[in-house]
Amino acid sequence: MGIFEYANEVTAVIAVVLWMLVTRGFAPHMRMSGHDAGSLMRTCIVLTSAVVWWRLLYWDIARVLLGGGVQSASGQAVNTFFNCWAAGAAVLALGALHRSLPPEARKHYNWLTAPFYPGRCSAIWRIWK
Repeated sequence: MGIFEYANEVTAVIAVVLWMLVTRGFAPHMRMSGHDAGSLMRTCIVLTSAVVWWRLLYWDIARVLLGGGVQSASGQAVNTFFNCWAAGAAVLALGALHRSLPPEARKHYNWLTAPFYPGRCSAIWRIWK
């Protein structure tokens, strides 16, 4: 496994996990019947995040595991760049989700646990604050 292939796989797994958290965090806020700006924006975020992590799962992880992955180093480099970009966007979405929590609850959650609000997992991850 070359360095580009390794970087592509690692960044894809990180991006998939982050986008699954984004989907988990915004999905409860979806109101398909609402037509206000906030409702449409949340629906857009959930649908976009689902498309991104399904693309990452298929193109960068499943195809490689099944033996049909990208063979050229340039293709792997482009995919690695896309994965890093996707992971960065997911981190920003998680930050926005964290900032949308009520101020009294925000101190018990971090960017990675905010998708589970209101839940009990915050006590496990307080060390990450």
